[in-house]
Amino acid sequence: MAYRSLYKSDYLTDRERKNIILLDVIRRNGPIAKTDISRITQFNIVTVSNYVEHYIDQKLVVEKGLDISSGGRRPELVELNAEWGHLVGVEIGPTHILAMVSNLTPAILHKLKVRRPEGHMEVVIAEAVKLVKKVVEESKIPMEKVKGIGLGISGVIDKGAGTIRDTDPVRGKTVGSFSTAKAILEKEFRVPVSVGNDASLAALAEKKLSLRIDDENVLYLYSDVGSGIIANNDLFWGSSWSAGEIQLTLDNTEGLSLEPWVTKSDFFKSEGLDLGMVRRAKERIKKENPATKLMDTAGKNVDKIDLAMIFEAAKRDDAFASSVVEEAATRLGLKVAYLTNFFNPEVVVLGGGVEKGGEIILNVVRRVVKQLVMEESAGAVKIILSRLGEDAVAYGAVCLVTQELFAEV
Repeated sequence: MAYRSLYKSDYLTDRERKNIILLDVIRRNGPIAKTDISRITQFNIVTVSNYVEHYIDQKLVVEKGLDISSGGRRPELVELNAEWGHLVGVEIGPTHILAMVSNLTPAILHKLKVRRPEGHMEVVIAEAVKLVKKVVEESKIPMEKVKGIGLGISGVIDKGAGTIRDTDPVRGKTVGSFSTAKAILEKEFRVPVSVGNDASLAALAEKKLSLRIDDENVLYLYSDVGSGIIANNDLFWGSSWSAGEIQLTLDNTEGLSLEPWVTKSDFFKSEGLDLGMVRRAKERIKKENPATKLMDTAGKNVDKIDLAMIFEAAKRDDAFASSVVEEAATRLGLKVAYLTNFFNPEVVVLGGGVEKGGEIILNVVRRVVKQLVMEESAGAVKIILSRLGEDAVAYGAVCLVTQELFAEV
């Protein structure tokens, strides 16, 4: 099977497309022989040799000795020069801001995480800029070695308008400018900056760093807040870069004659990063007063219960906590089942924090999908927990910048 890039070819020149494909194959598989690069990419060996020699001249790729020969001349091996340049990946998430400095492999060299400040999106973006400064300074990487910055933002992007809209009602659904964030970062650090939606970049990271090349259709579920889509090996942004939102706007249903259950059902809206588990657990404890280890963990104060406590209690076979998690995972499973029937992916990745629930979340979602999805789609899909965890979005931002750099070599 030919390796295809995560960019649509009509947006790139032939050389840019080949650069991305070849360098990513070397990154994934190095040390690797040119003959193997040719086999994976299905580019002829002369083309591969010419491009690889150019990369070696640019010091982006280095020679790494000789491979074992099956007869004849032993093939030379090449690998990506991980220290050719460094990158910064940033996530402006719903609850936190995370920034990392990485090399080209990418391996994290330094990482910082702070709580997302309250207030307008512009306040949040200003805090992100400060965090980038700090993480670069503490990494001890000279600024001239930083080749680019990637920024993943939680919210609905409008590429044409250059805006990002925060959809959280608690924070006031404010609208900020990702164009301004990009301009500020580029002016401050004098490097290219790429911006994308958090769930889309998380999908890109999982595809690039933890899944097989042959996994061409992938859904990444950022809890039930949003999703990232890999379609036919391409990262699918949508026409305005807002693809992947898995909820409806139900603020104004006047004149639609909807049944009451529609506005009450959480299938059409988000229960939040914790799938509503914390709220529902507190409500049930106050109403039912069940026997549960949660109250001991929370010091008998129901208001101190958080998601980590619920997951921990469920993993210790606390019946009440297990029922809370199973109910939430079933609701998530309904969304996964519907999207699996609709999209027919090879892989669905559960992330955004729910992966911390481990097997108890995963097994319920798998059971719901197996029971409700058409057998053809159910038989094809693998449902897994995010392997990149809280770093997925920042990793995706790094991957986006890496591809931009590779295209221009």
